[in-house]
Amino acid sequence: MPHTILCFSSQRWDDPMWTNKQHIMSRLAREHRVIHVDFGAPSLEKYIFDRARVKPTDLLHPLRLLTDGVVHRGGGLYVSSSWIPLPLLALPRETRVRDFFQFDAKIWMLRQFLARERIEDPILWVYHPGYADALASLPRKLLVYDCVDEYSAFPTNKGKAWIAEREKRLCEAADLVFTTSNTLYDKKRPYNPENTHLVHNVGDAEHFRAAMREDTPVPKDIAHLPRPVLGFVGAVSDYKLDMDWIVHAAQRRPDWSFAIIGPVGIADPTTSTAALKRQPNVHLLGHRPYAELPQYVKGFDVALIPYRINEYTRSVFPIKFFELLATGKPVVISNLPSLEEFYPHVLVATTADEFVQRCEQALREGDQGRVARVALAEANSWPKRIGTLMGLIEAKLAEKARAANARA
Repeated sequence: MPHTILCFSSQRWDDPMWTNKQHIMSRLAREHRVIHVDFGAPSLEKYIFDRARVKPTDLLHPLRLLTDGVVHRGGGLYVSSSWIPLPLLALPRETRVRDFFQFDAKIWMLRQFLARERIEDPILWVYHPGYADALASLPRKLLVYDCVDEYSAFPTNKGKAWIAEREKRLCEAADLVFTTSNTLYDKKRPYNPENTHLVHNVGDAEHFRAAMREDTPVPKDIAHLPRPVLGFVGAVSDYKLDMDWIVHAAQRRPDWSFAIIGPVGIADPTTSTAALKRQPNVHLLGHRPYAELPQYVKGFDVALIPYRINEYTRSVFPIKFFELLATGKPVVISNLPSLEEFYPHVLVATTADEFVQRCEQALREGDQGRVARVALAEANSWPKRIGTLMGLIEAKLAEKARAANARA
């Protein structure tokens, strides 16, 4: 049965780096009505500019423009946004005024759309725990918390107790809590033992299999690099990516080329790439569109996930893990706890020296194990994860219906 799903995201829909939110909701929108509620609140001026870019005719209805942030993007997908007066952007994010515009005002604007469309029983699917208290005024038939990150460990959230406090309340109130790693499951389960489930991250195997096709071109900015090419795809943020390991490997193996693909400093504006730029064989290529990533990975000899091990990454299950496996390339990772059950399919390093050794081993082995890597990726793709999540949701809805009938 089709549902109306209000997705309270931790990203903007139009963010170029897609994560769980966009992958899951874009697929659910094929069968359900999905309203993706963008995270953050831009200035009123930017809000109007962005709205006019997507739907220029909204400028003819200024009252609705200012009070109803929902725009239909095609099929079953809608995107909801909100705004904040420009002077208030100077306030710290944790102040009550900023908090109101970040969460409460966004909910108020969303309610205008729900009333107009006569939506009375949506599924509230929450990604950011900041929404925990603001959701009370919304109708619902189910509250889901999809926990994909340890938000209290983000560099920008360090020392801010309100994140953890709201997350605790959200977990306790939720009908279902989904977690993407063993660490997150162990941390969140005590708040709601009966309804917390581990459903780990997956990847878009179909998309990344294109790296194995003969007709997939390798972009010029990576094709010209001296081989072998060892590559990383993802956000270049100091709290996640262990740039020291890459610098160490680049210095130890000056005949190798290192290609780094992704934007710098997302969620960690203090990130510095100066040490990487000093290495002549390290190439920072910047962000590339998602559609082109298989082409770039085709140009790799070895794919890398050299994450630091810290409070944040102990809870991380990178989407890129199965995406890279789907390309058939050998993959070298740091010893991320969430990936331990898949260690037999990759090469794992615990130190900078081991990282160099594992890369050497990956280059020697080449295609060895390729079939198993691709098969593992195909067994862990988005249709499987979405099927598991929706199965749990339908079971919970049936359980609530039985309970309601028993009370009647």
